[in-house]
Amino acid sequence: MAGHRAKGVAVGVLGFLGFAALAALIGFLVYAALGWRTQLLFPIVTSLFLAVILPVTTIAIRHQIRLTRIKLISLFATTFDLSMAAPGAAGREGAPVSFEFVKGKYYVDLDLRDGEEPKLETIPRFPMMLHADWMLLVCALPLMAYSFFWGFILFAPIIEVLEPEKSISGWLWASFLSLGGAPVGLIRDPDMFAAAHANLLTVGAFCFAGAYFYCVRLLLRAVGVFDLSPLTFLRAFAHMVLATTLAIVLYRVFPSVAGAADFIRDSVASVGLADKPAPGAIPGPDPRDGVNSIWLMLSFALGFVPDAALQYVLQRSGVRFKDRYVEIEEHAKTVPLTILDGVDAFTAFRLEEANIFDIQNLATANPIMIHIENPYGIYEAIDWVAQAQLCTVVGPERFLLLKSYNIRTIFDLERAVLPVESDETLVDLVGAVLLTDHDRNARCRRALKFEPTYAGAAPADAPDRLAHNAEALTRQGVRRLVRLMIDDLHVHRLRQIWMLIAEKIGAQYALLDAPPKPAAAPRSCCLA
Repeated sequence: MAGHRAKGVAVGVLGFLGFAALAALIGFLVYAALGWRTQLLFPIVTSLFLAVILPVTTIAIRHQIRLTRIKLISLFATTFDLSMAAPGAAGREGAPVSFEFVKGKYYVDLDLRDGEEPKLETIPRFPMMLHADWMLLVCALPLMAYSFFWGFILFAPIIEVLEPEKSISGWLWASFLSLGGAPVGLIRDPDMFAAAHANLLTVGAFCFAGAYFYCVRLLLRAVGVFDLSPLTFLRAFAHMVLATTLAIVLYRVFPSVAGAADFIRDSVASVGLADKPAPGAIPGPDPRDGVNSIWLMLSFALGFVPDAALQYVLQRSGVRFKDRYVEIEEHAKTVPLTILDGVDAFTAFRLEEANIFDIQNLATANPIMIHIENPYGIYEAIDWVAQAQLCTVVGPERFLLLKSYNIRTIFDLERAVLPVESDETLVDLVGAVLLTDHDRNARCRRALKFEPTYAGAAPADAPDRLAHNAEALTRQGVRRLVRLMIDDLHVHRLRQIWMLIAEKIGAQYALLDAPPKPAAAPRSCCLA
């Protein structure tokens, strides 16, 4: 085992050094091909650094996050006597499904044999020693190449692009994308031709800068929840290509702030309703005037905001697409996380980094995963999920009303209504809350022109409200309604985790006045 591990370390180190040497060689060859010009040394080094550092550091961070969270998983398993055996091995029958999903997320791409038990000792302590890390790096090559090109253009001296005899303008010729279809007078004028080409490169470079920062955010968010995959790098590459290409296309169509007016004017002139431009005249702004400052800000924004440029092009094209039923969105708003106890704006922001944006997302989340991937304790995560499940099934208004009666989680609702010995007054109280109407429902019915026809509905002349009350539903009906609410896989999963932890803590700690029982030997670790 030690020899195999040492061999893996050697392969990883040699592979990483080989990749670094290859990147340095590419920079050296580019520097030589451009004539060893000193003013190009900084753009080459900077663009090469930006192209390589983002994927490599992301993969390294991912590996370190894996090691840290596997330690937390092992600690969680030790605390609650859960099995760390691999799928197919003996001794894992008692582990909850939620814990199996957490283990699978961090062990699935390890180089383990079938049935082999995952151990922390079998995982390399340094990155680039696993097959999965190298696959990530290979899939990041298109992103690195594209970043190197546009990073070089972004930091290159502008004189090297404008002057025909300079190094960059000697090989970076204008393409059909940049100046295809331009007036003949512009193409034949060297100064205007060079200025127009430089303007297009400027727009593309600023858009690339925005797209690069968007990709940094995308990759960091993906690695934060251990969701970084080869597809993530390919998605970042596709976003850069799409954003820069569409920014150039938009600039060519509307090169000035008043581009839309120019477009309408030329369209009117083409059908004979206005004077046509004089022959040989160059429509639109003079490229020698440079790029409008608004376009610099807009191109950066188009690169940072995903799909904004594409949506703008589709809207301006006039092509009709299938419309969205936007009227219904007024009555289907998301519920913010800050409605829960213990969740403020900063906590909600941290949960958004784990792709939990609203109450429904949290209600269906795995509390063990929240505990492992965020700086929150398992008990706190369970409490948040239980609150979110209650808020999801009863709605935010009834959730706040139930909290005023100290019923704040889905399990509080279950224990208040379903036990046979439950107090009838409490059942009536919960039933009255569940059948309480409120303005949001009334506004929704008015907007959708919905007229309820079931028993207990308000008469037609009742103003915007159903005549529900505690007598409209029997106690048995209230219990059936609550059973319907809690009969959900996410609630069952949370109940399994709840009962597992309660069993490990011990029934003797359920109440302070419970008769003392002999406790097991103290553990060497505990949960936060």
